[in-house]
Amino acid sequence: MSDTTTRICIYPGCERPAIPPHPLGGPPGSFCDLEEHNALSAHQERQRRTAAQPGGGGPEPGENQ
Repeated sequence: MSDTTTRICIYPGCERPAIPPHPLGGPPGSFCDLEEHNALSAHQERQRRTAAQPGGGGPEPGENQ
């Protein structure tokens, strides 16, 4: 059974294709070939987007913590 669908990078907002699996085996990539698209930066971007939404959490500017 072959997978003919193109996997898309899981970085928030990225529409580039994910890197293919290594020729010697292993799982397919989850991110595209941009170096800045990785698990840590994707997590940080999701947190940034959540905080930027109205009522997304985090202190408001000027609010005491």
